Amino acid sequence: MFDLDFAFYNLKNTDRRGIFCQKFILDRLAPVFFGPRVERLIDLQDLGSRGCNITLPLGPGNLKMLEPQNRENIVNKSKAILEEYNLPAMAVDRRHKKQFSELFNQLPLVFGDNFIKALASVMIRETLSRRNINKLVVVGDTEYFADFICEISNLGIPVSLQSHNPCRQEVMAYRLLYEKGHAVSTSYIKPQHWQRGDLILMFDPDQQQLAITYPQAFYIKLSNEVCNLALELENRLQKNGIDYLLHNLAPILEISLLSKAGIWGSDAEQNNAREGEGQRFLVLQKIGYELGLWDLFLDKAI
Repeated sequence: MFDLDFAFYNLKNTDRRGIFCQKFILDRLAPVFFGPRVERLIDLQDLGSRGCNITLPLGPGNLKMLEPQNRENIVNKSKAILEEYNLPAMAVDRRHKKQFSELFNQLPLVFGDNFIKALASVMIRETLSRRNINKLVVVGDTEYFADFICEISNLGIPVSLQSHNPCRQEVMAYRLLYEKGHAVSTSYIKPQHWQRGDLILMFDPDQQQLAITYPQAFYIKLSNEVCNLALELENRLQKNGIDYLLHNLAPILEISLLSKAGIWGSDAEQNNAREGEGQRFLVLQKIGYELGLWDLFLDKAI
């Protein structure tokens, strides 16, 4: 039996089509031909981490079409694979976050949100050490957003939170401003006001791209479709038959770092990790420094 650190659950990007994928036929073929299987191993030599690529040969629409019993069978077979390889959780393509959160609601899933926050924090600090930055503009949001903003607002420059619905962030900004003295404000997205000396950090809110131009400001874009962030790691994924864009890279690297940090050890460790979920990205940031991971990103991205 292989000694593995993680599993990556790989759903097809597009739905299967044709007569055999009509609902009536698909429900009868799925248990025999379209179940999850371990397709190949993933060897991340730069991190000293190994995992397996669990493939489900169906697309998102095919999966949604199946009868509940067939979806339950897929869940049970997936759990059996994880148990066989002694893996308590699996990384999943970020684009399927909503669907898989509902399907595998009793299984720990990793979608890469904490890795992206850790990478953003590292890149912001590196940029501040190299450039004269007057203001940090954060566009969009992510899970446990308040913890992340609280951390980066400690860096001593004004932070502007910009989104399509700034009212959702007003209470958080108010508390940071009046309780902690941090210069945090909210507004609608205003690219026309971005200027030289601004650092723009762009997340991918609600899995949707933001069509925004930013001709003068320096920016860090961490949306799902971003690539060329760490060429060595991306080439490694591509050689293993995995799409290397951030929607896959982030969850795979996050679960690898969690394994290296011992998060998936005893039940007590897992419970403690869940209690501190808002600070999880700081754990990833620390272990990433210890492993030299961030060097693979910084030379290319900054």
